Amino acid sequence: MKHPISIALLLLATLPSKAQKPPRLVALSSVTINLRNTFGLSFRQGAFNHFEVIDERSDTARIGIHLYVPTFGANYARQLVFHHSASVELADYLNIHFVNPRARYSALIILRNLWLSDANYLREDMIKDPHKLHERTHIRLKAEIYATRDSLFMPVLRYDTVQIYSQSNRYTGESYYSSWDYNLARMLNNMADSASLVVLSKEGHSRLVSRDDIRRFNKSRFTSPISVAATPAAGVYTNFDEFRNNGPTIRNFEIKMEHGDRLLYIKEPDGKTYYSHDAWGYCDGKDIFVMRDGVLCRAWREGNAFYFVGGADQEIVVPPFFVGIGKSGIPDPETGQAHNPSNLTNSGQSIDAKVRTVFLIDMDSGDVY
Repeated sequence: MKHPISIALLLLATLPSKAQKPPRLVALSSVTINLRNTFGLSFRQGAFNHFEVIDERSDTARIGIHLYVPTFGANYARQLVFHHSASVELADYLNIHFVNPRARYSALIILRNLWLSDANYLREDMIKDPHKLHERTHIRLKAEIYATRDSLFMPVLRYDTVQIYSQSNRYTGESYYSSWDYNLARMLNNMADSASLVVLSKEGHSRLVSRDDIRRFNKSRFTSPISVAATPAAGVYTNFDEFRNNGPTIRNFEIKMEHGDRLLYIKEPDGKTYYSHDAWGYCDGKDIFVMRDGVLCRAWREGNAFYFVGGADQEIVVPPFFVGIGKSGIPDPETGQAHNPSNLTNSGQSIDAKVRTVFLIDMDSGDVY
């Protein structure tokens, strides 16, 4: 199945032209996700008389990044935000719609992850699961819900979900974002209802913890060796745990630049080298690089979050009025050179293009999105 996407995808002018200058996320154009209406959803009073939300995400400044593809002109990255902080927005939404004044418990929600993004996938993922071609956007929500009374907290639910949507990747005006508003509201409704259904069954059968215990546990993932190291250790990370523990296990390797891409070659005891595409990444003793579809991409840190700019496969159909416009190419953040798709001649032609986008690393799992 072909999925038409404007050839303006090939004009990603906002990505950096040099590897040492990653994009400043704070400077990205902002779009506000709105939780201030009911979206026609139904609500029911639950098991809590009040909701408090504490934001323990790695990036508390935004709730997502995606690629804006206008009908005309260059596409560019946008950061998705709320009107206020995520903790205030979610608490207000839940307190308006789900509070039961007669309930015995209040609720404490620890927000561990909330991220709205385009669905970006590797080529091998599409081969294994062709249905991924229908994915267009993702919403990831991970939270812990506690029922509290008399200053003690009862663990109720760990809510961890990825919702996949198939809305078009063509963004025209602001109408597209109402879909994200609605889908996020539905997820919060499901989380609140699920916690209310579980709380009574937990009563008397669950250990009680203190607020300090909860905060200490959730902050622990930001005290991993890689997060606190003044200088990361040099070597190849075979998996995410080695990265998180600042403990790369492969020391004998070579990095080569080929066609503008940074590639990893592992050296064997006999002196021979082989190309590796399945290592997690590597560090040169200063900078960290993450493997994305066989290519090493420079990562950077903002606060507790790690980001990198990498390629994501997209199938593009060239509209008639955009024929030849792709000659300017996409500036590569590693080399500053433009990557020009070949054979851009016929309108309606389907091509494979690698769209460069900003990825966030999940410090719990190592997943990137």
